[in-house]
Amino acid sequence: MRFLKKILKGILMALLLIIGAIGLIYGKEYIENKKIENIVKSDDGKAVVESMLKDIDDKALTPEGVIKSYKIDYSKVRKNPMGGINIIIIVNNDNELFIETTLSKYSQNGNYETGGLGVSRKLSELGIPREG
Repeated sequence: MRFLKKILKGILMALLLIIGAIGLIYGKEYIENKKIENIVKSDDGKAVVESMLKDIDDKALTPEGVIKSYKIDYSKVRKNPMGGINIIIIVNNDNELFIETTLSKYSQNGNYETGGLGVSRKLSELGIPREG
């Protein structure tokens, strides 16, 4: 009987360790995803995105611009393995009008910047360059 209790206790301890390790891994990933989302939603992140939009469309975010409005698809925001954060910007509330870019913080000046651009075919047909 004593032997059986020791075995059950050992199995229980192993299960608790496994559950704890899994919780730690997923908890760490959840925290990292929230941190990334907060960066993208920050005033600095928003300012960099809007500046990039105005660089590719002089009249962006005005009624005369091709890019009248934008939103970031937060379900697709991911950490880039090469550094930075991959984001997809939906233009004019049309999922076929989008821009893919990377948001990175550079250590030299501490400011955020966008990386190379990928523009959807439909958006490029409206006059936005395919690459930036």
